Amino acid sequence: MPTPSVAPVGTEIACVADEGCSYLRALSTIEHIAGFEHTARCYAAAASRCREQGCWAARKRDARAAVEPPAPIPFKAVHRMSLPPAFAGHEAVTVQFNRSNLVDIVSDCSGNYIERRCIDLGTLPARGDSLGSLYQYWSDLRAAGACRFSNIDTVQLARSGIIGKLHIVDVRSSDPQDFRFELFGYDVSIGRYYESPRAHPVSIWADGLMRDYNTVRLTAAPRLHRIRCRLGDTSHHYTRLILPFLDKRGRVTRLLVAIREEAGDNIKVQAGH
Repeated sequence: MPTPSVAPVGTEIACVADEGCSYLRALSTIEHIAGFEHTARCYAAAASRCREQGCWAARKRDARAAVEPPAPIPFKAVHRMSLPPAFAGHEAVTVQFNRSNLVDIVSDCSGNYIERRCIDLGTLPARGDSLGSLYQYWSDLRAAGACRFSNIDTVQLARSGIIGKLHIVDVRSSDPQDFRFELFGYDVSIGRYYESPRAHPVSIWADGLMRDYNTVRLTAAPRLHRIRCRLGDTSHHYTRLILPFLDKRGRVTRLLVAIREEAGDNIKVQAGH
């Protein structure tokens, strides 16, 4: 789904999305899935009035753009020691490096490819990063024994700046073919295809989504991936966080999938490149 178009009206920004504010509609959907129908209806009603009151989606997007990036982390330089005399004349042992151990790469005959790298969750910063803030919030819920979708506070999601970059996936079925999107981020570069991950026209992409979602469903453990891919005539580069949520019996029934686009995302690629 594309980001909603907006046009200035006085000091506010009016939303011209066909169904009203995408930001508020996303919050309404989350509250509905969590079981809070009154709050969901309030958000839905506010979304229908956003043309007159100014676009919430645009205001949140502008606020995120104004946030200063986190300060770079300094690294100490490493002094390379000279070879001790005892090792003089000995040949170095070559250590074989197999890139496939670090990066999972698949491609097809149509020129589509996916490079997927698993990343340590501990590398996420706790502040100043949407994925890091969301992961910290999820970790707090898990530590409190409240890792059910009904315990989600949409205010916390809004504070993390992740609305619009967030999917909700229904994984109650044991068959990944039956997984379906209950919410699809309106502000991500890869478009939505119907209601199911398997419906994407690029089969290697659909298979990868179902595999990763099913892994989190089975293990109940979050996963962080950095992904580079080419789908059709577009190149994508982003980091993806998948978080599991449980039902009363402790089974994973829903996933939160959060996206952070990286430099080089959503670039058109010429044929033959």
